[in-house]
Amino acid sequence: MFYEVRPKGQSSERVGKTMVAKESRYIVNEESKEAFHTDFCRVQSKAKEFAMTFNDRVKRAPLLQPSEDEVSLPPPVDFLKCSVYEYSNHYGVKCGLLVENYLKGKFTKFNSNNGYVNSESLGDESIDLAVGEVKLTDFVQAFSHWVYEYTNHSVIVCDLQGVLDLEGRRPIFRLTDPAICSKGKSSHRYGKTDLGMRGIRRFCSNHVCNDVCKGLNLPSMRRKSPRGTLE
Repeated sequence: MFYEVRPKGQSSERVGKTMVAKESRYIVNEESKEAFHTDFCRVQSKAKEFAMTFNDRVKRAPLLQPSEDEVSLPPPVDFLKCSVYEYSNHYGVKCGLLVENYLKGKFTKFNSNNGYVNSESLGDESIDLAVGEVKLTDFVQAFSHWVYEYTNHSVIVCDLQGVLDLEGRRPIFRLTDPAICSKGKSSHRYGKTDLGMRGIRRFCSNHVCNDVCKGLNLPSMRRKSPRGTLE
């Protein structure tokens, strides 16, 4: 949140939306912080691009249409917009601060960049679709799988975390701070959380396909490993 600055003797007043400021606790050098902020915004913006296409594919998938009414519309996956605010510290040095909207609700880690998959998050929240009764969290896990297929097995968006917003007309996953693991010779193409093929293999070995994967006609990850050998 931000505060309106008033003359001496008058109290400040909160204005605008509640915001969150982020920095890496492991970085103290301002130049390194700038690189951290740049990578964060680049990865989150790229993940948001993937999510927009994913939501469109879900919207057009016959098996993922509501079985009876619009109350059962699939939840979109979205990533927060982030910005870098510049300020001068008490030494007069220009600094950058990563800022994004505050996420209201239960913060949940759905999967990670080292193979972890949370299969029990958010209990039994589900909706009725043409494919059957689908857990809402299946959409998040299927998103990572879909990106892998959409990019011809070269990228996975993982380390998905955030909240399931149930306050609007339909539920929506509002996510932040994802990781993108990429295939290629250049290490850390998408920042320090890009674990490359190691992160991709770990996700593929732990992901269990669900009805959303089925509705999107995604091939099983357990059929072949990223190296192409049978599992």
